Amino acid sequence: KLVSFDYSQMELRLACHIAKEEKMQKIFHAREDIHRMTAAEVFGIPPQQISDEMRYRAKALNFGVLYGMGARGFAESAKIPLEEAQQFIDDYFIRFPKIAEYIEQTKKFVKEKGYAETLFGRKRYLPDINSFTPQIRAAAERAAVNFPIQGAAADIMKIAMVKVFKECEDDKCHLLLQIHDELLFEIADGNIHESALKIRQIMEEVVQLSVPLTVQVKTGQNWQERSLLSL
Repeated sequence: KLVSFDYSQMELRLACHIAKEEKMQKIFHAREDIHRMTAAEVFGIPPQQISDEMRYRAKALNFGVLYGMGARGFAESAKIPLEEAQQFIDDYFIRFPKIAEYIEQTKKFVKEKGYAETLFGRKRYLPDINSFTPQIRAAAERAAVNFPIQGAAADIMKIAMVKVFKECEDDKCHLLLQIHDELLFEIADGNIHESALKIRQIMEEVVQLSVPLTVQVKTGQNWQERSLLSL
């Protein structure tokens, strides 16, 4: 069968690790719903009172922050007025100040050094961050904020692929594809449970962060019709 291993919210986990945002770290350690708990923080109400719409807004901003999303982009993504979007962003950064600090410190670092860097030392040079053209400079700033996070996620996936290949690749278990934060295997029926346990452990332990990496495992006859595998 096909068996998929998908890192859960890896970029958000990396963001709160890199930014040292303690509130988010506590949420991940408690294995709670990060988007619901973020909404509870921003709206200042208990998690059980958070509506689906509130959670959706928090989710849009949680991921939008990683891409340098501004008020206008957030307003369009969350389908809310611009003024409301700006207020939500302001409240978000008040509640999670280390994320705001990370964004500003990263921009400053890249403007001085000329490059952004992942946890593993891989660099991306961004000379346009000092451009006199506002649109070009803004695009480079967004890339500067995003690269240490998304770049580290890509690094972790490649390290995991190498380790999994060395430990698990045989005539009963084949790595077929990498899709974003997911690895897809073909595993012989009699080996699915044993192989899945080993692969998940390798992926979850490939690096040590301030928050746990978690991997969701699904299996099925094809990629569309997969169901959670109980391990």
